[in-house]
Parts: sequence; structure tokens; C-alpha cells
Amino acid sequence: MRKTVSPKDKVNMRKLIEQRDKLLKEMDALRHKIEGLEMAISLVGGQTDEASILRSGGKRRSNVKGLIIGLLTEAAISGLNANTAVERAERKGVTLDRGSAASILSRLKADDIVAYDGQNYRLKQFSQKAKDLS
Repeated sequence: MRKTVSPKDKVNMRKLIEQRDKLLKEMDALRHKIEGLEMAISLVGGQTDEASILRSGGKRRSNVKGLIIGLLTEAAISGLNANTAVERAERKGVTLDRGSAASILSRLKADDIVAYDGQNYRLKQFSQKAKDLS
């Protein structure tokens, strides 16, 4: 026997699904923040180039992606683009390929983790704050 769903229940179900999807995105963003922190920890521990990270068993993509997430977190509402990501990484003693940074930033945008305003990428949590200030 099939249960009939009322319009009110459909609306509530839609809201629950939207809330779940939002939480999944936030969980993914937190996972990326953790990767960024792990990258920072490895840098403080003396691993300052990609080769040493790879030798220690790290994965290139996740560590570079983690680095980008860490840089985005540090940049907060000012955001960054591929060029500023390379500059910020260089200040930390890390060589970051501009093409890799651009690709990862683009992928993060496609994954709805960051927002792009035509000039800079920002983590979603900082995107609205930047709009409010402009």
C-alpha cells in the first residue's frame, strides 16, 4: 500500500533535503580545511617542497588542494586567484605551479566550495561577507 504525501510534507521533505545537501557541502569544506591544516603541519615540520611531501607518502593532488584551501582560509574575505596563491605559497617556502593553482581553484568552484567574483576566489563562508562589504 502506497502512502499519499501531502503538499506540506513535500515542502518539508524538500527543506530537509536542501539542509542535508548544505551540510554535506559544509562537511566537504571542513575536510578541505583539515587537509590545509595537515599541509601546514607538514610545512612547519620541515617539508617545504612537493618532492619531500611526495617522499613522505603524501598525495600530490590532495596536498596541493589542501594548500589551496589553507591559503583561501588565510585570505578570508580578500580571496585569492592563481597568481596570489602562488605568491602566498612562495612566502611559505612552497613552490606552487600557477596552472595547478588555477585548475584546483576552478575545480573547487565547480564543486561549489568556493565562489568566484570574476577576480578572486573565496571560500563560501567568506563570499557573502565580501559582498556585504562592497
